[in-house]
Amino acid sequence: ILQAMGKSYHPGCFRCCICNECLDGVPFTVDVDNKIYCVHDYHRMFAPKCAACGKSITPVEGTGETVRVVSMDKDFHVDCYVCEHCGVQLTDEPEQRCYPLEGRLLCRTCHVQRLHSTGRTHHNIQHVGATYIE
Repeated sequence: ILQAMGKSYHPGCFRCCICNECLDGVPFTVDVDNKIYCVHDYHRMFAPKCAACGKSITPVEGTGETVRVVSMDKDFHVDCYVCEHCGVQLTDEPEQRCYPLEGRLLCRTCHVQRLHSTGRTHHNIQHVGATYIE
């Protein structure tokens, strides 16, 4: 008999509610409704989704740590937080900050180029903050 969450289970009956994997001796988690999940399915169901690629932001393989960037009220994988025009990695460093334009992630150089190409001026362009959350 397996004891979990104050209940008794046959070892073969303690299963993920999504994939039905037997969780006897395997890490598991529960949601607010006490539904039981394998760690993989829990992250797939409840992890924040990256605004750039649409995939779940889950812990780095082999660790329990999840790192994500929050910018413009959106979540991003660190590797997906890049200028949408030239692909340069955006960070919170002064020369690599995000200067969004029309909801798109842009580096400062691409932001200024887009403004010039549309005949707009680049007075007072401002970067947005990026928060790295572990």
